[in-house]
Amino acid sequence: MPDQLQPEPNYARMRIGRMLLRAAEGVPQGWLCDIVRQAAQDSSRSVRRAPAPPGWHGEVMIKRYRLRQNHGIIRRLKPGRSALEGSGYLAFRRCGLATPALLAWGESRRFLLFDFGIIVTQYVDAPSVAHVYAQTHDDALLADTARELARIHRAGLTHGDPFVRNFLATRPRPVAIDIASWSRFRRASQLKDLTRFGASVFKLTADPKRVKAVLVCYAQDAPALPDAIDRLVARAEAYAQSKKRA
Repeated sequence: MPDQLQPEPNYARMRIGRMLLRAAEGVPQGWLCDIVRQAAQDSSRSVRRAPAPPGWHGEVMIKRYRLRQNHGIIRRLKPGRSALEGSGYLAFRRCGLATPALLAWGESRRFLLFDFGIIVTQYVDAPSVAHVYAQTHDDALLADTARELARIHRAGLTHGDPFVRNFLATRPRPVAIDIASWSRFRRASQLKDLTRFGASVFKLTADPKRVKAVLVCYAQDAPALPDAIDRLVARAEAYAQSKKRA
């Protein structure tokens, strides 16, 4: 599991071509130039692994956010998901939450309009909670993931997309990833998180009783629930069914 007790590195601003980046202290600019060039040339790959830069160990995960056809001018003027996810990793880490180490993130723009973005994190050698549960049916893993979501909420944050596939099955605690939709904790964002989390558990297990069990685990460590557990279960199941039809 990533060590959340390590101090947060300093992040410097740099420009590589059209891309404005923030990079952790010690990440070589030449290495980042290669990463940006590859991302600009290969628009077909959204996620890939690569050797870590000199001074870092293991591998890194490079995620490329592309321009989509439904992105209008107003959307392209706003911060992209790479910028949002980078700020999310910083916010999570400052609250003492375990996250993959953040090496760099940035956006390439043309005439102020979003073109593509990247985010580079330390690779964590662990499958997703969804993958492990599908093989093991380990209910304790789902319970631990619910408790980790409760820790996020207790820290005053919400994940935004807390599907079980967006947690790594690390021990002793699962680690949240893909947090571009994070936000500050509010009742509405808590309800959204619990609906999506419960829906992903329902899709994985097809069992409302298991959804209720993980929400009970969440409630033991979390702020006050936004609704009664039975209504949260029904809401999660309805959300899962609506996505199945879509």
